[in-house]
Amino acid sequence: MKFKVASALIVSGVFLANGVIAESAKPIRIWNLTASTITDFRLAKTGTKDFGPNLTLEDHDKTIEVDERLKLPKLEPGVYDARLTLKDGRTCQLSAVSIEASAVVSIDEKDLRDCAK
Repeated sequence: MKFKVASALIVSGVFLANGVIAESAKPIRIWNLTASTITDFRLAKTGTKDFGPNLTLEDHDKTIEVDERLKLPKLEPGVYDARLTLKDGRTCQLSAVSIEASAVVSIDEKDLRDCAK
């Protein structure tokens, strides 16, 4: 009987610990520190040209406003190339952006070197 109770407590503890760990993990966030609203933001694994969907569509107003952090809970950590379009008309590329689990990845005006209008 003691063995069954101890086993049940251990199993319950494992499930609780896993729930706490999963709940405490924050999603990856993209922080817009540029001078303009981001209207289109796409990522591709570095070295490929396979850009995914427009991630700004995950936001309630479909943009990443200046000083806004967009939560991307489905995004996997990795190294990505980014392509973004700004409300002021610029389209910019960022190379080899390292994105870690639970990270806040800031995009600053000084990061926008490869832009066209």
